[in-house]
Amino acid sequence: MMLIGTDVTNWATVDGAYYAGAGTEAVWLALSLLVCVAALIAGSRHERAAYSRAK
Repeated sequence: MMLIGTDVTNWATVDGAYYAGAGTEAVWLALSLLVCVAALIAGSRHERAAYSRAK
């Protein structure tokens, strides 16, 4: 059985801390930025619609 994202087949071969997601930080950063921007856009649209209905 291989561990996720690695060629390690047994925990006994791992000598220290092991981060299986190494090299994908930029992908996660871009994804989180996209989610934040989408939330800001959705909130802005909702507020604009609510404000125009309140007038």
